[in-house]
Amino acid sequence: MKVTQAELEFIYYKEGTAGSFREGLYDLFFKADTINKLKLEAMWPDLSVARRYSNEPGYWEDLQERYNSNLFKL
Repeated sequence: MKVTQAELEFIYYKEGTAGSFREGLYDLFFKADTINKLKLEAMWPDLSVARRYSNEPGYWEDLQERYNSNLFKL
């Protein structure tokens, strides 16, 4: 399974290389309560990656593995 653009943006955030808007958006998402997280995700569906990161055991490890395995494929 390939890494989606939304997942790639989240990886940039985790690496500290995302733009200031994305960084602020993810920071806000992680500070929000459940209701506000749902509202944010309704406006920015790409935030589903952050939700999965927070709630799905093993998702981050799987994402890293997929990202690293695709680095060497041209």
